[in-house]
Amino acid sequence: MSTELVQLRADDFEDAMDFMNLVFSAHGPIDFTQILPVLYQPDDELMGYNWAVRENGRIRAVVGSFPMQWQLGDTTLEVAGIGGVSSHPRARGAGYMRQLMQHCVQRMRDEKKHLSWLGGQRQRYGYFGYEKCGTAHTFSLDKSNLRHVYAGTTSAIRFRALAAGDSTHVKSAKALYDAQPFRRLRPLESFHSMLCSWRYRPQIALASDGRMLGYLVASPNGDTISELFAVEEGRPDLEIARAWTEQQSGHGVRFTLPPWHRLVRPLGQSAESFSTGTTGNWQVFDWVTTLNALLKVRAAMGPLVDGKTVVAIEGYGPISLEVAGGEAVCTRSDAAADLSVDACTAHRLFFGPLPPAATVELPTQLAALEQWCPLPLFWAKQDGV
Repeated sequence: MSTELVQLRADDFEDAMDFMNLVFSAHGPIDFTQILPVLYQPDDELMGYNWAVRENGRIRAVVGSFPMQWQLGDTTLEVAGIGGVSSHPRARGAGYMRQLMQHCVQRMRDEKKHLSWLGGQRQRYGYFGYEKCGTAHTFSLDKSNLRHVYAGTTSAIRFRALAAGDSTHVKSAKALYDAQPFRRLRPLESFHSMLCSWRYRPQIALASDGRMLGYLVASPNGDTISELFAVEEGRPDLEIARAWTEQQSGHGVRFTLPPWHRLVRPLGQSAESFSTGTTGNWQVFDWVTTLNALLKVRAAMGPLVDGKTVVAIEGYGPISLEVAGGEAVCTRSDAAADLSVDACTAHRLFFGPLPPAATVELPTQLAALEQWCPLPLFWAKQDGV
């Protein structure tokens, strides 16, 4: 028996899709070309992001490593998203998935990626350096909330499906998305396809006079919103959330938002319930650049107390985080560390969603860290791979 690790190409598309659909359909039909049309096409560049182990010429395992860029203010972070991890049922236990994951992680390091994201079972990917962390806020808004808050009135906003061929409104939606200072960079030519990932449905919100006020992205049955952005004038974000909830057949709708979203405060005032959860499994390679960017994002979200801390991360070294007069910065440090942690603990220490003191025993000199963290490490549903 001969085995080889190969990079896939466009002419492998049909075999690869048949293989991945077979593996992932164990608990129900899956078609990767439908759930992630932006990633899975018979194209050399897109297929080249996928690595496979062939056994006697036949695909027996696949792992995709997809390059993405995350814009955080003035900093662009290079991100690698892992997806499509699959092993043939008869090849499980052969170590092919481990071989592919190790290969992809090493390529990320060689390519100087800042960090990597993936979904999936925590311990399964912990063996390769990933840890579940990050922060996303989910609000449950129901019709009882609306009845009390709006005294029985009805919103005038209406919704219409955003079609791929509606270039005017697609461009408008992208402009609203791009107006947020913290986002994954999405090319215009693939923007609509990204909104349709996971079979979600983009909708534009229209005022009574036909003006586009914003857009949202809804799950197939409409009860979950993964994305909602609106125009600046009048800030109709909450009114759009209200209108969508009113018009659904079910009792309520869940909205999952990044920590910096301007809907967080108003939904916190009116939603029936809210929770904070992780955003996936993460692995940071360049701690200084990543923490420096996210510390500045956190400072832009609200005031931070002044302070300075030095944390040593096993395998990386000491880093200094400092806030002074509203300026936040993270740098390499030669100073003695106030705290030493392994990389797994560092992910949870800085990115939560639990506060730092719930992760490690904090010395007094690290008290500022309790106010600064968790830093807003977030990844949107529509950017998942």
